[in-house]
Amino acid sequence: MGKMNILPDAKELWKGIGGHFDSLSQVLCEFIDNTISNYRANKVPMKTIRITLNKSRNGNAEVLIEDSGTGIKELDSAFKLGDKEIQESPMNEHGFGFKHALATADPENNNWEVYTRTEDDLDNGVYKYISAPYKYDIESKNISINDKRWPGEFNKTGTIIKFECSMELFNTIQKGIRGRASFSRCLDYLREELGYIYSFIIEQGEITINIISDEIDNGNGQPYNEVVPSIKPNIVDYYKPKNGSIKKDLGGGEVKIDYAFAQVDDNENNIKYYKKNGSSNGLELRINGRIMETNLFKEVWELENHPSYNHYLVQVNLISDNLSALPKTRTSKNGLRVGDKKLDALFNWIRSASKNKPPKQLAGAIHERELVSKLSELKENHLTAPDKHIETEYEVFKSINSPVPVDLYVYDGHNITLYEAKKDIADVKSIYQLLMYWDGAVMDGLKPHKGVLIASEFSDGVDDVIDFINSKKDDDGNDYNFTKTTWKNNNIGYPKP
Repeated sequence: MGKMNILPDAKELWKGIGGHFDSLSQVLCEFIDNTISNYRANKVPMKTIRITLNKSRNGNAEVLIEDSGTGIKELDSAFKLGDKEIQESPMNEHGFGFKHALATADPENNNWEVYTRTEDDLDNGVYKYISAPYKYDIESKNISINDKRWPGEFNKTGTIIKFECSMELFNTIQKGIRGRASFSRCLDYLREELGYIYSFIIEQGEITINIISDEIDNGNGQPYNEVVPSIKPNIVDYYKPKNGSIKKDLGGGEVKIDYAFAQVDDNENNIKYYKKNGSSNGLELRINGRIMETNLFKEVWELENHPSYNHYLVQVNLISDNLSALPKTRTSKNGLRVGDKKLDALFNWIRSASKNKPPKQLAGAIHERELVSKLSELKENHLTAPDKHIETEYEVFKSINSPVPVDLYVYDGHNITLYEAKKDIADVKSIYQLLMYWDGAVMDGLKPHKGVLIASEFSDGVDDVIDFINSKKDDDGNDYNFTKTTWKNNNIGYPKP
């Protein structure tokens, strides 16, 4: 029997691999993922991505993505389906996404372009150029900068991806938002989308993303040029186990799990995300800082989502460079594979940590942070010293780079008072929390005058512990001075009769 030729038709293959992304945002994320992976694997002095979007003359959208990375060293591997030779981190794990994204952006396979320049290319005064159509014998060209200048803004190493897409694909940026937005308004939506997806990575300074266009910015009347911010929830409190980190083996090796079991309020600065609704609650799951799944509820707790859960957000970030230790992602990285045992193990841990049931919130319920905010306002209005300083979440232990937030810090022009707040019942552990604040302030060179535990009521033993601590001295040799008070004694009407 002779050999069979099962090589697929290149045109049909291109059409087939182009249906893995639902929006232009997801297409851009594939290219951004590759850049972040490159930045993490190499010492790159400037970690920036420029995304330029403009209307083309024929009514389409022109898109250009430029990074300041080290360039694509193995072009054969980059354009070969399923090739993992150039994998630099879990963010480019499959070897399909780059081609999937190009095929989605340019389904006709007739306009995409890739420019890339490595350190060797830069030394030799050349860069490499590859363009549509995608085919099995695709070739790259070496172009001398003496013949044609590098088309990017970053005049060093890096990669540029350029394509023209339909306005139908461009308008998918608005997915999930009602109405028909202008071009520049869609750029605002894209800015929030990317700021949400890469929130942790942006916040940690691993990348800066700029969105640029000739279109007029609705906000300032100038051509659009905006930095993508880190989009965060408006956390007002935490449920047990609150926020922190653990190390856990989900079935393939140890991973670090950063978590927050949060009570949130509407983030009024956002258009789409963290709006305290049924689309923003439940589990938000990230891998190495990048969003993989969001708004998971029934999948985790086996309960139907309901408005009484709108306030409940669980943020989980799995951190590991070991792909075997992490749940498996889809080849497009726009979700995780259902049925993965490591994902099931993670869900089991979340259910156990949340006591198998997310907490409901009754209409009109008040948050602890709201009470602290009211107390802060009262102090602000009551104190008259020009150099007064009143701050919620004031950090101590900054001198040892381990900041701990104090619920409320009050400097009245003469003395410092530190507050530990509990909405309802405060127990003896709350006194030791206040003691930690005091000691942290002393370590930072401050001299607290009073520590106040404020709550609705107090458990047995609180007075005894306060008396015991007040008999001691801090590291500066000064007496501890702790006291307790209630919300009502501070003209805050909680709890209501």
